[in-house]
Amino acid sequence: MALKRVHYFDHQFLKVHDFQAEQDYHVQMRRRHNHLLHGWGVVDGLEVKQKGQREITIEPGMAMDSQGREILVSSPVTRKLASLERNTHVFIAIGYQETWEEPDHYSLGGIEDYTRVTESLKIEEVKEPLRDGSLITLARVHLNENGHILKVDTNARTLVASRLGSVGWVRLPFKPVRMELMKVGEKLVRPKDWDPSTEFITDIGSAYCGEKGARGTMQIPVPPGASRVTHFRICGTTQRQLELEWVRAGWSENKGDFRSLAKRVLDRQREHEHFDENIEVKEEMQQLTDSHSLAISVIAEGTTTIWLVAARFE
Repeated sequence: MALKRVHYFDHQFLKVHDFQAEQDYHVQMRRRHNHLLHGWGVVDGLEVKQKGQREITIEPGMAMDSQGREILVSSPVTRKLASLERNTHVFIAIGYQETWEEPDHYSLGGIEDYTRVTESLKIEEVKEPLRDGSLITLARVHLNENGHILKVDTNARTLVASRLGSVGWVRLPFKPVRMELMKVGEKLVRPKDWDPSTEFITDIGSAYCGEKGARGTMQIPVPPGASRVTHFRICGTTQRQLELEWVRAGWSENKGDFRSLAKRVLDRQREHEHFDENIEVKEEMQQLTDSHSLAISVIAEGTTTIWLVAARFE
């Protein structure tokens, strides 16, 4: 089907549908461009932060859904969580919607209508992220035994990635999440040899831990359209032993799917010795579906700085 756009000439009498056709042409072409070349997800900003015991704030930013529609947040938005469940989590997601606002209401000569349509956002709490791109995941909020916010995990956010760029390397600054206590039966246990007084400290480009060591994990976002992960890479310095593991998790055939894709143990003798590990994933474990997610686990025994984590997708 051929595309049509409005053609203007002198003395032409234009009606409402002509102006609407002009708008529709440009809107649809822009959304088609967004969808086919950029995919969907967070474009910029939209960080989720805790404000109170049951309130979050979404910072300004922009996202695009799977139909190529832009979701623009121009000022911080505060929302009270609706979920009343305890010891659980909810995903915070946003979507596109069109609304009519009272200041734009027109009433004259028996005509009632609105002079503007507002392109706005809707905020939803979901138990699992939607994989069709109709909603964009911004964060996972963990709730404690009182139903209050325990922590906000922004590693769960869906980042936009070009469809053309989904074949290639995705490079990330290392920003880990501290491993929490594990529950075995009714007893809380700590990971072996982990000192809870030692926390990962993060900045924009890297993360490091002190002399006693630390443990942490970080999600590796999978670009839309990617069907395989072929390589992993990590760069930094370490003083002693560093254990690395890349894992794939998800849901398959009505059961949990968890598989170790690659492991490395680095043992350095000199202080702050550099490392740059490039690991190839075995072919039989490269497959990715919409139900899969990737993460890296790090156990550092001595002073360690990690600058970069990367994965290559096809």
